[in-house]
Amino acid sequence: MNFILYSDIGESTIDKSLGLPEYSYYFVLKAFRTVLAELGTVTLVRHPETEVDPLFEECRQRGEECVFLSFSPPNKTLINLKCPTISVFAWEYSNIPDEMWDDDARNDWRVVFARHGRAITLSSYTARIVRDAMGAAFPVLAVPAPLWEQFAGARARFGARLPPRESVLNLRGTVIDSHLLGLSADGLIAHITFPEASDEMEPPPEPPQLAPEPPAQPEPVAPAKNLRYRLAVTKRHLLTWYREALRDLLPLWLARAVAISGRSGDALVRAAMGYESRAIPPQQLPIAPLQRPELPESPRPPLLPVAPVEVLEPEAVVNLDGVVYTSILSPKDGRKNWFDMVTAFCWTFRDVEDATLVLKMNERDLSRYHNTLLTLLSQLAPFKCRVLTLHAYLDDATYEELIGATSYYVNTSLCEGLCLPLMEFMCCGKPVIAPRHTAMEDYIDDGAAFIVKSGLEHNVWPHDPRDLFRTLRYRLDWESICTAYGDSYRVAKQQPEKYLDMSKQAMARLESYSSGAVVKEQLRGFFQQAGVAAR
Repeated sequence: MNFILYSDIGESTIDKSLGLPEYSYYFVLKAFRTVLAELGTVTLVRHPETEVDPLFEECRQRGEECVFLSFSPPNKTLINLKCPTISVFAWEYSNIPDEMWDDDARNDWRVVFARHGRAITLSSYTARIVRDAMGAAFPVLAVPAPLWEQFAGARARFGARLPPRESVLNLRGTVIDSHLLGLSADGLIAHITFPEASDEMEPPPEPPQLAPEPPAQPEPVAPAKNLRYRLAVTKRHLLTWYREALRDLLPLWLARAVAISGRSGDALVRAAMGYESRAIPPQQLPIAPLQRPELPESPRPPLLPVAPVEVLEPEAVVNLDGVVYTSILSPKDGRKNWFDMVTAFCWTFRDVEDATLVLKMNERDLSRYHNTLLTLLSQLAPFKCRVLTLHAYLDDATYEELIGATSYYVNTSLCEGLCLPLMEFMCCGKPVIAPRHTAMEDYIDDGAAFIVKSGLEHNVWPHDPRDLFRTLRYRLDWESICTAYGDSYRVAKQQPEKYLDMSKQAMARLESYSSGAVVKEQLRGFFQQAGVAAR
């Protein structure tokens, strides 16, 4: 049996693709790859429109079965290939798109499923709504990503144990700590300083430093937006744009020339704005070059390509203690509902010093949510609890350390197609706070979770540019989130036996749901029923 696998985001681009639509399909493919390799031969492709059918023809000439598994939404899966094709996808709304727009037939998912003849979904919730649209006899498999074995090492270290009192994370990225912000809705701008910057070949600047609010001092007043202030803001944004959008596209010699000229111009600007007390040195008149006899030009050696200089994120050390709540999400994804998560946390623990909420943001551009986050926290201030935001890509080792430092994983989503981080933390024995709807119906119960109440509300299909109300999702009960926070905190602090029992039940639930052996047999049976034999 030959499996051809495809995901729009690959191994080499995943660290640069955080927060993009469907970025999590890479992790789903990665989880399935090991199990599929036990059923047959696995081949990864990057350009399915040109690579899949030649591979299919080679298999057919050898008399071997072949199937193309596209880990992508149905509307982004090809329907004109010779090779049998199956879309492996997640979906979290009450019905599938059954209308066409933008002259693309694939936007009506019924067309895609009819062409493919079968489908694989990541939850029983999605499988039900596919059958509702395609008929009860339509072959659709509901199978989760097989994660259990992937976290065997972390589970051996952290599973079925009380959370640590203190932990330390070492990472590369930006850390925003509410304890260091000096939060004030009126004085937010006053806390931001604009350090001098020169356009040299150096790593991109860190975000504005936020100084802690001095105790027993009146709230600072925002500085006047005089010419000096406006020039500083303009310069900083121009330098950031150049470094992030243009510098790596320039030849190295040109980038160095810009840096040298930038240093000269920077001195003039600083003096003009009053940053330097010394006067501008007088310009020297050019000296005429010596006259030399002309010599025949010798051929210049060819210019060798210069690899771009890799810019590393700054190192950061994060100290965690007390009861730690963690959530991993894309701040641009409205389905994650992180405002309710943060507001309920800060309200519930406004007088509790040893409660920490860690927000691991899956987004490359800090500016896309930085101001929104600071504004929200300022509106909630004052509070004694801690909100810690990690703007960083975590490698596997650091990610496991974050799991080990966590007491509870938190999910306040309005709908979920699977939620890999939630499953991963449960695989390592972490109890959770989560609603029990959409894909989470398959593995969330009150033995391992503090369940948040929810109810249906109207919504739109997220990729439909018409924004028409055609489907349903869930609205969470905000007070229920607060109750879950309070109950979980008391369990962690006062009921260690119950915490350990919830930890064991979380692991048992995920072992029976997402172990490789369980998923393998589900896939084997599905391909055999569909007329494709697997050894």
